[in-house]
Amino acid sequence: MSFSQSFAPGPVRHQPQPYHLDPPPHHPRRRRREEDEPYHPYPHAHPQPHPYTNAATIPYPHPRDPLAPSRHLQELASGPPPPKRSRRAPEPRYDPPAVAAAALPAAPTRHPEDGDARALLLSRDEIERRSPSRKDGIDPASEARLRASYCAYLRCLGFRLGLPQTTIATAAVYCHRFFFRRSHACHDRFLVATAALFLASKTEESTCLLNTVLRASCEVSQNQEFNLLPYMLRGQNWFELYRESVIQAEQMILTTLDFELEVAHPYASLSSALSKLGLSHSALYNVAWNLINEGLRSSLWLQFKPHHIAAGAAFLAGKFLRYDITFHQNFWHEFKTAPPIVQDVVQQLKELL
Repeated sequence: MSFSQSFAPGPVRHQPQPYHLDPPPHHPRRRRREEDEPYHPYPHAHPQPHPYTNAATIPYPHPRDPLAPSRHLQELASGPPPPKRSRRAPEPRYDPPAVAAAALPAAPTRHPEDGDARALLLSRDEIERRSPSRKDGIDPASEARLRASYCAYLRCLGFRLGLPQTTIATAAVYCHRFFFRRSHACHDRFLVATAALFLASKTEESTCLLNTVLRASCEVSQNQEFNLLPYMLRGQNWFELYRESVIQAEQMILTTLDFELEVAHPYASLSSALSKLGLSHSALYNVAWNLINEGLRSSLWLQFKPHHIAAGAAFLAGKFLRYDITFHQNFWHEFKTAPPIVQDVVQQLKELL
């Protein structure tokens, strides 16, 4: 056979190999034979003596029943109970001397519609007298026009962004509080209003992206009434400069207001009171709502509580519709106000129309 033929392909034949070695006795493959010892499944079933003792059992502890009581508990159960330890007498408590009730000031009651209790309410004369714009030569009439201008800007910007009315109103109140502590001559009112609207969108949970607010403000500023051109004529990076200015204005608003951002609006009081009077689906409700929106241009939010403003708007709306809303006996009770306060609110609302 040649070398090439030895490796030629062909059928493989397996030769059976003889089983020369016999498996050990305990191998599993080995069958039991007659000469083998008897099979014990447990080779150590019989006790074997311990290598170090003569005992017949292994000196290891047996497993104990886990539910059986311990030896200590058995001894306690068999004998008398141990004597109780004597308890230490409690130390005498020191009570401070009682103070007369008249000496302590009564805590003011806070209603949900009152807003932040720390926001002090001032009169109209006091607001005009304490305004820092007076030191810069801005009279009350000019300040009222400036106030109305940034309120109109906020309304246009909020409508373009699709924000709810409560967010726009919150931004206007932020601006009123800011310019009550800062002068109009030192700060751009439209820049402050843009930052206030961005801040109000976060506090009222109707968040808008800052770049979206800035682009909308640039579109609104095309109107001649709202001049933002100083921020748009500073070169190619004017948008970045405008963005940084708005961020700085937002930080200034937070520090000026001392981070008191809670604002309560008269919309909820108006809806609740008119629904109890059965006028929630009437024309009076719509007119009163619009009057509240017009009242944002004034300092009413710094003078009166929300339900007072709602009562004045509802009363004036009834006058426009030739409907005496005081005909309802529960009118004063539902709005929680008095006639002098309503007359003052109505007078200031008439000045805006």
